Amino acid sequence: MNISIVSLGGLCLVGLKVVGRRSELSHRVPLAWLELVARLGSIPNAVNPDVLYGVFPESDHLKESVDGVYTYSVCVQVRHLGSVPKGTDGRELPPREYAVATALGEASAIDAAYLGLAQWETAQERKTDVGADCLERYERRRQWVTPPYERFDYDILRPLLASKSPRNG
Repeated sequence: MNISIVSLGGLCLVGLKVVGRRSELSHRVPLAWLELVARLGSIPNAVNPDVLYGVFPESDHLKESVDGVYTYSVCVQVRHLGSVPKGTDGRELPPREYAVATALGEASAIDAAYLGLAQWETAQERKTDVGADCLERYERRRQWVTPPYERFDYDILRPLLASKSPRNG
């Protein structure tokens, strides 16, 4: 699996927050994507409405319960946070490095991409920042966010802790 590192200078995002058990999110998140896509024209300062982000706390991966409560936000990047449309949330993610993998193929490719990221982190002696947000980046030309989901082609960006530079001397 091809893993790369990308540095993002920070992101301003506006979107809809979905909260629920994992079993509920499989129904609620697609509905939230449909609503966000319908509302894209009302979100001021959108950078590119053909690129959307799924955002969730990296710490959600650490939950022991199979059916615990999770948070997933469906978002579009904006140039700056100003007033946001009613019913949406704005958030600013700080500059950071991410490990990037692509989920490409059938549904099994999603778990394979996350597993590949974890294996890469171990091999590279890097750590995920569990206090930060993980991103899923969807581009209309590759895979759009609205159902049906027959084939997957999107990027997963896991937040990395700053790497320790070697000591001099």
